[in-house]
Amino acid sequence: MNESSSFLQRLLARTPRVADAPSSAEYSVDELANAGGTTVRNLRAYQDRGLLPPPERRGRIGVYNDGHLARLQLIGQLLERGYSIASIRELLEAWEQGQGLSHVLGLEQAIVGAWHQVEPTRLEFAELQALFGDGLTDANLDLAQSLGLVEFAGDHLRVLNPRVFAAGVELYRAGIPLASLLELFASIRRQVQPMAAGIVQLIVQHLVNPLLSTSLPHVDELQRLNQQLLGLRPLVEQVVDSELASALHDSANQELGERVGVLLRGFLKS
Repeated sequence: MNESSSFLQRLLARTPRVADAPSSAEYSVDELANAGGTTVRNLRAYQDRGLLPPPERRGRIGVYNDGHLARLQLIGQLLERGYSIASIRELLEAWEQGQGLSHVLGLEQAIVGAWHQVEPTRLEFAELQALFGDGLTDANLDLAQSLGLVEFAGDHLRVLNPRVFAAGVELYRAGIPLASLLELFASIRRQVQPMAAGIVQLIVQHLVNPLLSTSLPHVDELQRLNQQLLGLRPLVEQVVDSELASALHDSANQELGERVGVLLRGFLKS
């Protein structure tokens, strides 16, 4: 998700990481608490819970810098907007590690949905061989791995998306070679990703960014946005499913029509 225009992303970008903060300003614990508009007790609690890094130790004295102050002010703003200590810690950890923030805000789950939370299943090598027989070549197994369909797990395999795997098994049993199925899956993935990106960008541009562009969103606002996104997902899926069904119908008519035409022309010539 593109969050570069969000207020939260810009706020974090303006907040120096403690290790990178200039060392011109230094604070004792009392001075830092006063400058950050909080108490020493709260400051130590944030530190104990991992929200605020420890100070530089100079003998028995702890010395804080502007990075600590900026972090403390950010924590205060997030608390005022209804964020819990746990969610603030997760947010700050994601930011420090360079990860995206959408999963912390709860927006990623609303857009992706529970269908992506599939549980991998165990599959023995003998079972895989029985399913695909001679089609199970080293090349096909390597391709299935690279596509994220299966992975080795010691003495067995893990099927990472059982729904897709089950569909592949049925298509193979219907007579489509495994190599062709894997190539088709790779092609579908390449074509679906830009479409999915366009859908998400549309949602972000018109629904997410207006909420995050001018002020730090309150937790209640994020919850309402999550519910709205959850309500939109089935509608988007209906559109995609309908268009796919229509395209399959048109393609089938064209392919079968051409095939029948070839047969008829051959029959008339004989």
